Amino acid sequence: MSYSRRIWTIYSKELIDILRDRRTLIAMIVVPIVLYPLLMLGSIQAVSFQGARLSRSSFTIGVIDDQHRVRLANMISNDAAVLDVLRDRLDPDSEEAKALPTPITAAKTREAFGSLAELERALQNREITVGVIFKDDRLIGLPNYDQQVPVDIYADVEDVRSAHAASRIEALIGRVNEQMRAGRLAREQLPPTFFQPFKVDVVDLSSPPSILGQILPLILILMTITGAIYPAIDLTAGERERGTLESLMVCPVPVIDLVVGKFLVVTTVAIMGATLNLASVTATVYAGGFDQIMAKTGGAIPVGTLLLILLCLIPFAVLMSAIMIAVCSYARTFKEAQNYVTPVILAVLIPGGIAALPTTRLDGIMLVMPVGNMVLLARDLLMGAVVPLWILAMVLISTLLYAGTAVVVAATVFGQESVVFADSGSLKSVFRRSLIKPVQFPSLSMGLLVVALLFPTWFFVQSIFSPGPGEDATGLLYRTGYLMPILFVLIPMALLAYWKTDIAESLALRLPSPRYLIAGVLVGVSAWIPTHELNFLQAAIVGVPETVSKSAAIMGETIKALPPWTAIVLIALVPAVCEELLFRGFFLSSLSVTGRKWVAVGISATVFGVFHFLIFRFAVTTAMGVLLGYLCWQSRSIVPGMIAHLLHNTLGVVATVKPTLFEHIGIATNGDAGHLPMMVIVVGVAVLLVALALMRRPESTQSRILVYA
Repeated sequence: MSYSRRIWTIYSKELIDILRDRRTLIAMIVVPIVLYPLLMLGSIQAVSFQGARLSRSSFTIGVIDDQHRVRLANMISNDAAVLDVLRDRLDPDSEEAKALPTPITAAKTREAFGSLAELERALQNREITVGVIFKDDRLIGLPNYDQQVPVDIYADVEDVRSAHAASRIEALIGRVNEQMRAGRLAREQLPPTFFQPFKVDVVDLSSPPSILGQILPLILILMTITGAIYPAIDLTAGERERGTLESLMVCPVPVIDLVVGKFLVVTTVAIMGATLNLASVTATVYAGGFDQIMAKTGGAIPVGTLLLILLCLIPFAVLMSAIMIAVCSYARTFKEAQNYVTPVILAVLIPGGIAALPTTRLDGIMLVMPVGNMVLLARDLLMGAVVPLWILAMVLISTLLYAGTAVVVAATVFGQESVVFADSGSLKSVFRRSLIKPVQFPSLSMGLLVVALLFPTWFFVQSIFSPGPGEDATGLLYRTGYLMPILFVLIPMALLAYWKTDIAESLALRLPSPRYLIAGVLVGVSAWIPTHELNFLQAAIVGVPETVSKSAAIMGETIKALPPWTAIVLIALVPAVCEELLFRGFFLSSLSVTGRKWVAVGISATVFGVFHFLIFRFAVTTAMGVLLGYLCWQSRSIVPGMIAHLLHNTLGVVATVKPTLFEHIGIATNGDAGHLPMMVIVVGVAVLLVALALMRRPESTQSRILVYA
C-alpha cells in the first residue's frame, strides 16, 4: 500500500468515527447554527433595550439650595419646550428629527439638602441619582455678558444610571449655552461666524466599517481552536483511555502515517468548525440587519474577503491542531487532557486579546506574533483595509513556519515510547538529562523548534533597534552584532549540550578537503554577479518598494560612516560565522535525518531567506541559501560556507565604501543601476560553475542519515 493510500485510509476512518460522535456534531453544528444567532439576537436586543430604557427612565436630582432647584427646573422646562418646537417643525421620519435629544422631562429634584456634605452622602447611599451645584450667588435672571456661572455635576460613575444622568444634564447645559449665545448674537445683530471664524469639516475616506471586523476575528480564532480540542483529545487520550492506542501503535504502519492521518482529521474538523462559525455569525449579523444597529453602516457580505480569510486560517488550523495533538498525547485520560488544554487556551488568549485592542496594528512584532497576527489580519480584511502583499506573505510564512514545527514536534511526541506508555515516571525521561541518550545529530523537532522560536525573537530585535526618522543604522548594526552570537550560536549549542548531542558533528566543525575550500572561495568571489543580475531583473519586472530603497540608502550611508574594518566585522564576519553555524550547521544537520539531500537543503535555504525579513529579496536570499547548503552538505563541513559567505558580504561592503574600485567594470555606486558587462557575467558564471564542479562529488559516500543511524 502506498504512503498516500495509507494516510487516506487512516484519515477517512478516523474522520468518520469523529463525525459519528454526537458531541462533535453538537460542537460543530448546533453551537454555531443555533447558539450564535440566539446569542447575537439576545445581546444586541438587550443592549438596545437597556439604552432606550435609560433614555426614558426618571432620575432624582439633588441640590443644596431652593434657588438652585428653581433655576434647574426652569432650564429643564425651557429645554423641553424648545425641543418640542423643533420636533414639530421636522418630519418625524427624517434623520434630523431622529437625531434630536430626548428632553429631561422625567427628572425630579429633591428638597434642598442644605450642605454639600449631605448631598454627597445621599449620592453615595443611592438616595439621589445625581447632584447639581450652581457655584455662584447671582441666580436671579440670566448671567450678563461678563458673567459666568460655574456648575458642578456630582455623579457616581460606577453606577450606570448616575453616569447616564450626569451626561444628560451636561448635554442640557450645553444646549442652554447654545440658546443663550444665539440670543445674544441676535440682539447685537452679530453674524453666527462671530464666535466661529473657522469651520472644520472632516472628510472620511475610509471604507465603511464592517461589524464583522469589530467582533468576529477573535471569535473566529477561538472557534477554530475549539473545533480542534475534542478531536485531538479523542484521538490521543481517548485512544489511551479505551485501551486501543497500544494495539494501534504495534500495527504494521509507520508511526508517522498514524500521526499524519490523525492530524489531518483534527485539522479538517477545526476548519469545518471555523467555516460554520463564520457563516453563522455573518448570516446573523447581516440578514438580521444588526450591522445597522452596531456599526451604523450597511453593505453587502464580503464573500471574497471571507474566502480569503478562510484560506489564511488553514495554516493557523494546522498550527493549533498540531499543538493540541502534542499536548493531549501526554494525557492518560480524557479528563486529564482537558486539564492540559486549558493552559493552552489561556496562552492563546493573551496575544489574541492584545491584537483585539483597537490601537493594535498589524506591524512590528505583531506581524510574526502567533495568533495575534491572524486576528489582526482578519480584522483588517473585514474592515475593508488594503493589506499589502508583503504583510500578507509575512503573516502566512510565519504561521506556516510555526505550523511545520508544531507538526514535527507532535509527530515526535506521539511516537515516543515514554509517551505512548505514559506514567508519572516514564514521562520524566523526556526532560531529565540523566535519562537522555547521547546522539550524533539534533532531532528534526529540535531544529524546527529552535528556528521557530528564534524567528519572532530575531524579528523583534530587528524591529526594536531599527533606525527612526533622521537616524542612521549604526545602533542596529552594533546591537545585532552583539546579539547574533548569543541567539544564533550560544543558545543552540547550550541545547545540544543539554540533550547530549555531539556539538562538533551537529555544527559540522571539521576541516574539509582543499577542493571544497577552493570551491568556497570561488563561490564567495563570483556569487555576487548572478545575485546582482537577479536583483536587477526583479526590480525591472516588479519594481523596488520605496521602503526597501530607503532602508538600503540608510544602510549604505551608515556603512560609509563606519571604519572599514568595523563594517566588515559587523556585516561580513559576524553574520558569516553565526548564520552558517545556525542554518548550515545546527538546522541542516537536524534536517539531514530525513535522508533527503535536496529536501534538507531546500528547507534550510527557505528558512534562511525568511529570517532576512525582506520579501523583495526573498528569492535571491533563498537561492544563496541553497548554494551554501549544498556546499556544506557535499563537504560535510561548515568552513567552506563560512568562507563563501564572508567573501560575498565583504565584497558588498567594499562596493559601498569604495565604489570606484568597481566602476571600471560597469557597476554604478548603488550597485543595482543596470546590467553588468557581458564579459563580467560570463566570467562570473564560469567561475561559479567551476565551484559547483569541485563540490559535485561528496566528501564521503556515506550520507548523514546513515551516520546518524
